[in-house]
Amino acid sequence: MALNESQIAAIETSITALRTNGEPLAPGLRSLFPDIVFVRCDAEDMDTAPYRSGTHYQLYLLDRSELCIRLTDQLESADGVIIAELD
Repeated sequence: MALNESQIAAIETSITALRTNGEPLAPGLRSLFPDIVFVRCDAEDMDTAPYRSGTHYQLYLLDRSELCIRLTDQLESADGVIIAELD
């Protein structure tokens, strides 16, 4: 299932709400979007430009269509998201 812009916008809104409530991001997002794979890491662990940046996070897109998981900047081939926290 490829991601779309409305899902990314909903994910960003959910990240803000989860942070405001002090809830962990990855488990909270997994419960809200069960068909999307979420991985959380620190921003220092990433060495490429993010797909989207917020105040406290960067989003990277995952493509799991091949045998190896890879980062992509193509929304139409993405089926997962890495949330790299900036704090």
